[in-house]
Amino acid sequence: MTGVWNLIKLILRRDRVKLPVWILSLTGILVCMIPILRDTYATPETLSTLHQQFSAVPAGLFLTGPMDGANFGSLFTLETILWWGIMIAFMNTLFVIRHTRQNEEMGAQELIFSGRVHRSANLVAVLIVALSTNIVMATIMGLGMDSLYDAWGNGSVALYAVTMGVFGFVWASIAAILTQLFESTRTANTMAAILIGVAFMLRGIGDFLGEIGANGTIQAAWPSWLSPFGWSQATRSLTFPDWLPLLAPLVFVVVAIPLAFFMLSRRDVGSGLLPARSGHARASKFLRTPLGLTWYLQKNVFLGWACGAIALVAVVGALVPQMSKVYDSSPDLAQMIAAMGGNGALIPTFLSAMLMIAVLMILAYAIHALSRTRVEESSEHLESLLGTHFSRTKWLGLHLAVVLIGAAVMLVVSGLIMALCVNTLSSWSVDVGEYVIGALSYWPLVALLAGLYIALFGLLPRATGAVLWAVYGFIAFMSWIGPLMRLDQWIMDLSPLSHMASAPAEAIRLTPLAVLSVIALMLGVLGFMTWRNRNLVQH
Repeated sequence: MTGVWNLIKLILRRDRVKLPVWILSLTGILVCMIPILRDTYATPETLSTLHQQFSAVPAGLFLTGPMDGANFGSLFTLETILWWGIMIAFMNTLFVIRHTRQNEEMGAQELIFSGRVHRSANLVAVLIVALSTNIVMATIMGLGMDSLYDAWGNGSVALYAVTMGVFGFVWASIAAILTQLFESTRTANTMAAILIGVAFMLRGIGDFLGEIGANGTIQAAWPSWLSPFGWSQATRSLTFPDWLPLLAPLVFVVVAIPLAFFMLSRRDVGSGLLPARSGHARASKFLRTPLGLTWYLQKNVFLGWACGAIALVAVVGALVPQMSKVYDSSPDLAQMIAAMGGNGALIPTFLSAMLMIAVLMILAYAIHALSRTRVEESSEHLESLLGTHFSRTKWLGLHLAVVLIGAAVMLVVSGLIMALCVNTLSSWSVDVGEYVIGALSYWPLVALLAGLYIALFGLLPRATGAVLWAVYGFIAFMSWIGPLMRLDQWIMDLSPLSHMASAPAEAIRLTPLAVLSVIALMLGVLGFMTWRNRNLVQH
């Protein structure tokens, strides 16, 4: 097909940094989990306790799936296959939509078609690169798992790796269909995120309604078979390997890809098969203000991340009665939670560690939301806006304010929901105000990352996203895996979280919060000064 090879080279050049970062991050952290989980969990007593508890707790079944047996392979599957699956799904959907729908939205696709390029060549090239990416990821994953641990029992590392690769390409195929349906990149990405959430919930419902099978494991009910997550989980690759469930995703791909090409042939460049929803004839009075416009651009990002954070803390609150039994019977797990969440009573320490995960989600929200500024600039929408009386400083300041206020609201609501769920659904009683203030104490960290984004946006706009996500990855790694790896203290101190109290289990320390706030302010001022004096960067 004319132009495919040249388009593949173009895609690889554009993503020469993003794709290696995705692959190495997903495979590297997964492989690093093996010695950590082995040293922390893999005693017979701990595995037996986990098997008894996680297989009987409805909330646990919904969140993590069942644990097939008291063995390390089952534990590793429980800890990784669903959560890594979510990240792999996002990697594939974001990649496909970026190189298809976003190209059309920017007008780049028309430029490509001005040469000798077949109409379907771009989608072919994107899917070839997506397939190759998943193959490389699965290969590295399998080799790493096999080299670091050779006692998987009856499990099949090859099946685990192949399952992850096939799962990723399923979501690439889904994204290929979404790009034909919607004419907006934002709508396509939003629908992809919704489908990932729905697929996860269907798998959870299937596990919740499942029954005990012949080998003593929980066999998922029919809703799980409607979900790619359910297909991956059904292979039971590290416990009772079964290659047969892979037929479901393979059949899906065989049907979905021709459907995507058929839909492509039935639409115009730049349009979607589903017509864009017509808005109101006139905007409301609020939307006609600069603040209203900013909120309109940011609201979907805010609502999506807010729902995710609230769901997380609500489930954590519901799990407290079961978690107390698990950790009371396992000193190793108690030590692990203490390392992540501070010192003191076990349940408050556990809740502080889980609140930290919600904080990491809110940090990701801040970066994602602020990236709208770069999108507006590169898409040339900002140039038209600045042609009015809308100043540069006001435009950037409003985006920053909406994000910081949104993060504060999410922190307050997360602390509130967690405390209310604990008080309502367990015998524990916690101070609601203490949890709200404890969650809000992480706001200076959000402000620090926001200030860093603004500074880089003014100095190095093209590199802003990559640098911020790298910083975020480092902070997440040091807060989650760093304590378990017992890294040197000077390495841990490179993360700002290591200087903050693990609230509410520990008393809030005001000095680090003040320092973070001052640094955030200085970075923000630097960013605004450089932003006012630089040219707009379109690509």
